[in-house]
Amino acid sequence: MDIADLLDDLRDPLAAPFYPQVFRVLLVVTWMLHIFFVTLALGSSAYTVYGYARSGEHRRRLARTTARLTPNATGLGIVTGIAPLLFVQTIYDPIWYASNTLTGLWSVLFVFVVMGGYGSAYLFSLKGSEDGRLLWSAVASLVLLSFAGWIMHVLASVQLQPDQWMSWYAPNGIVDTRGVTFHDYNLPRLAFLLPLQAMLSIAVVLTLYAWFAARREDPEEDPTYLPWVAQRGRRLGIVAGPLYALAGLGWALTQGDEFGVAVPVAVTTVVLGLVVTIAFVLVRDPQRYARRLLAVWFGALGSVAVLREVVRTAALGEFDYSVADYPYLINWGSVLLFLVTTVVGTAILVYLALVLYQSGLNSGRISRRVDRLGKVATAMLGGWFAFFLGLGLVAVFVLNR
Repeated sequence: MDIADLLDDLRDPLAAPFYPQVFRVLLVVTWMLHIFFVTLALGSSAYTVYGYARSGEHRRRLARTTARLTPNATGLGIVTGIAPLLFVQTIYDPIWYASNTLTGLWSVLFVFVVMGGYGSAYLFSLKGSEDGRLLWSAVASLVLLSFAGWIMHVLASVQLQPDQWMSWYAPNGIVDTRGVTFHDYNLPRLAFLLPLQAMLSIAVVLTLYAWFAARREDPEEDPTYLPWVAQRGRRLGIVAGPLYALAGLGWALTQGDEFGVAVPVAVTTVVLGLVVTIAFVLVRDPQRYARRLLAVWFGALGSVAVLREVVRTAALGEFDYSVADYPYLINWGSVLLFLVTTVVGTAILVYLALVLYQSGLNSGRISRRVDRLGKVATAMLGGWFAFFLGLGLVAVFVLNR
């Protein structure tokens, strides 16, 4: 069978429930948020191990903070990963399910690997001591979370090679259903998307932490600590920025060249690396301008999210697969459910973020406006739960007769 016909036949026969290009935009936006928390989890985990491996009061203190950050960032990475996963399953279902089948064992174990990484990080955060007791759990967390990133990288690489699927599924004509082989990978892309972005994510967050802590009601007892943290983040960003550009260039010269997009990948990644480096170099007071660094970094992550789509479009375009041609049949019921769920979920998330922000600054106090938002958001959530419960009861006892 022709590969283009195969990809078309593997599409959802019920079609997408809305315009496919809208799902692509949502995929880019949600992936940007997801990768920020994923790389932040890796970066904080790595700094925890580093901080305890080195001497120095400031390093140990910051390592304790990053140890508490790791399980939170991991949890947020998991939650924010649901949305881009659903959008991938909607418009890229042929390549997503094929890659999961070819690497079936690791696709299943991925969940348990992430659980182990989260559990190990939480164990060290909860029970680890300042002298490094249970440090092995922090190391285990870093290893497991990195391995989870490797699995996702392999799955993403396999998706882009549909012309190789049959040779991987039945090498030498013998069917292999074990799903244990890591069929394809690209080390420059892996370095660009995970360890180097992890360095930059934690670098930005260190400056943001110093900025936030300096504004709290209870002043820092050691006046040298927060400036040290901010400068630590700045130095890390200055080191990681050029490496980021070099890894991006390597990605362009390998996978980018293979799919005919070497120039856009090279230009985008090198420019991003230079912009990030210059931002850290010019901001000599990172504690004061941390929010600007965060904006620059989110702009970079958004550009990378778009670039991933460019590479995927070019790779699948060789087989005449285009998201723009994905069949769709607008289902206003599911669209309405999605929109209302998004509004309710956003209200809850905004409320929680404001509570964390204001209570952190004001020793646990929040404003009346935020309190009113919480009551409204909670009522909306309760009403939405009641609606879904009622819908389920009607489906079971009325429509199922």
